[in-house]
Amino acid sequence: MGIERERKKEIISEYKQKKTTGGVYKITNMANGRYLLKAEVDLQSFQNRYNFNQRVKGCLHPKMQGDYNQYGSEVFSLEFLEEVEKKEDESNMGFKDRLKRLEEAWAAKFDPDKAY
Repeated sequence: MGIERERKKEIISEYKQKKTTGGVYKITNMANGRYLLKAEVDLQSFQNRYNFNQRVKGCLHPKMQGDYNQYGSEVFSLEFLEEVEKKEDESNMGFKDRLKRLEEAWAAKFDPDKAY
């Protein structure tokens, strides 16, 4: 029982020390040029969700559903535009706010008429 408890503490400690990398991503429909641009707190988790949805031919966002139905998942590509690490002393809300500002800065660089 003691070994299990120690291992659990070790796993929790490793998790707490893990750096959180968030950022801004863009999913582009290569068939028509439309795109979805969003900020995400954990890019690795998002990448895993994206990969899973590609394998099962699922749609990640309701705004893109019509194009997923029309063109299929193969025409969509994922690009990470900017990655940032959460600072040790930064609150979750502060990190989300910083990512939101990054998203807005990136959105200004693209044609808003093509956004989902």
